[in-house]
Amino acid sequence: MGEATQHLHSHDPEQVSWPFDVSHEPTLKIGEVKEILSAEFPMLNVSKIRYLENIDLVIPHRTSSNQRLFSRADVERLRFILTEQRDRYLPLSQIGELLSQLDSGRAGEGHPGRMRAVEHDDVPRPKPGTRLTKAEVSELTGVAVEDIEELARLGVVEVDPRGRLTSHAVDIVRYSQMITDLGLDLRNIRAVKNSAHNHATMITTALAAQLAKQSPVARERAFAQGNEMSALVVKLYQALLVENIEVELD
Repeated sequence: MGEATQHLHSHDPEQVSWPFDVSHEPTLKIGEVKEILSAEFPMLNVSKIRYLENIDLVIPHRTSSNQRLFSRADVERLRFILTEQRDRYLPLSQIGELLSQLDSGRAGEGHPGRMRAVEHDDVPRPKPGTRLTKAEVSELTGVAVEDIEELARLGVVEVDPRGRLTSHAVDIVRYSQMITDLGLDLRNIRAVKNSAHNHATMITTALAAQLAKQSPVARERAFAQGNEMSALVVKLYQALLVENIEVELD
């Protein structure tokens, strides 16, 4: 996307990138952008935003002192990228093509005409990297503490030496409860956990060369590639799972 995107995404009022009906005035620092989007995308960090800038998917304004300043339109653009990645499992290269279509007005009916910058979310979510007690996870999910303890006993959720869980435990507990409500046994969820661990090892092994470089850019690239790989593995697993169910029920 490089040069063409850079041209479209300049802050010349005559040439602005999508979305067109949101302010392109650069007023937000990178930390403020992360804060605006963190409720919807709790795993988002500054490194990811910088990486998306490095590959020209979003190009913030640079001040005379080289500080990044983002506009509300940039926030919308980031929100679109992250949503496409999370909900449709699209690789960044394909998202770049979609953005090019939006920038040029060639987007199909499936693309939004406007996206809303979210500053608050009614659903409380822990920040990435935080540690939670079982009682806190229970409060966030509505799942009883004893049920969370059973998930911990089975190894479905990770518990540190102080008895705390990761921020991911909220989603793990919530989905586990939904699955058991449909009649599956908790021991079956343990098998899913083992499969996730094996696939995580596969992905981190594939990224070992990038991680060995020890540079911030290389680690950002590895983080983004890891997200793409995991999304593709999820999509593949879903297709294989549905296929196997259809064969078994046929």
